[in-house]
Amino acid sequence: MKKIITICAAILMTSSLFAQAPNKMSYQAVIRNNTNALVANQAVGMRISILQTSPSGTAVYVETQTPSTNTNGLVSIEIGGGAVVSGNFSNINWANGPYFIQTESDPNGGTSYNITGTSQLLSVPYALYAENCGGLGNIVTPTITTNAVTGITSNSATFGGVISNANGDQIMERGIVYSISPNPTLSSNKIIIGSGIGTFDTISALSYQYNHLLNSNTTYYVRAYAITENNIASYGNQVSFTTHSVGQVGPGGGLVFFDKGNNNGGWQYLEAASNNQSSSITWGCYNKSIPGTLFTVGSGENNSMLILNGCNEVSFAAKLCNDLILGGQTDWFLPSVDELNLMQKNLLQNGLGNFTLTVPYWSSKETASNNSISVNFYNQDLNYQNASKSDLNYVRAARAF
Repeated sequence: MKKIITICAAILMTSSLFAQAPNKMSYQAVIRNNTNALVANQAVGMRISILQTSPSGTAVYVETQTPSTNTNGLVSIEIGGGAVVSGNFSNINWANGPYFIQTESDPNGGTSYNITGTSQLLSVPYALYAENCGGLGNIVTPTITTNAVTGITSNSATFGGVISNANGDQIMERGIVYSISPNPTLSSNKIIIGSGIGTFDTISALSYQYNHLLNSNTTYYVRAYAITENNIASYGNQVSFTTHSVGQVGPGGGLVFFDKGNNNGGWQYLEAASNNQSSSITWGCYNKSIPGTLFTVGSGENNSMLILNGCNEVSFAAKLCNDLILGGQTDWFLPSVDELNLMQKNLLQNGLGNFTLTVPYWSSKETASNNSISVNFYNQDLNYQNASKSDLNYVRAARAF
């Protein structure tokens, strides 16, 4: 069988560690013919292909050469120094391997390539790898800037950063790390915000999933980070901020459980009534759909108005809150799921609010004509569930001011 036996691949000499890579790779092979005899002292035509992923993968580079074998049938060439058929040897991304070298030869020195061999390139010279990645100067730590924290509330904030001085495809992951201790790392709280270079930002979270809900009245330390393709983490400058405090008595005599930090929309604070309004009342509107109710912080008041406009019963949870007069305030409503979660986190977990743990509280979020969402407070994670509108649950009113 005609074959090429690879002796050595990927040997590259450079004048110094920081020298410009010559974009060539030394390669040696022993060539035998179909009778297994050495093809010695003879010019051979060769076509060399760099294949990506597998021995039958895509050829990212192809060249031809016409070297001569020695008395032992050994041929020595420099891949990258032949006549280019396709591709650009200097542009091969060696990090995206594995790569295979396919060598096809014509022992008569022509282009009838009938002797074939393929071998995996198990290592790549470091200088050549670094050259493809933009040089050693561009593989070093990218420039990372942590933006000033904005949009600070009791339980969330907007984080961001900028990554520059790197190739976009070198940054495999980027985002924010934060902690109550200085110099947070990837082992702290982490928010992934895509990949690549440029500007990025995200809010910590104020939704019913609450992956990154902050604690109130707490100082946090924040750094932007990036992970490069060689799995090295780098960090930006550190910034710090303090979330707004809660727990003070509100105008209605209840407890403030959220401060959003501004008066956009005509309100800044959410206040919970100091005690339950009921321990046994239905949600109402059974067999009737109330479209448009939401999970989110700030939606409880509108949710309640939708329920009041859609229900005809004499007594139900949202109406009980709407009819409440407490501390001279008459604008109480049935809270949304996220608003109940903030009550649980900012009041109950701090021993405030006189909440009951054994029976769920009604939220103002409907899920179907016969179902709405109730929220249990018995652990430190939001535990909400679909419940029949006819169930008898607790009610705790809220108001915005």
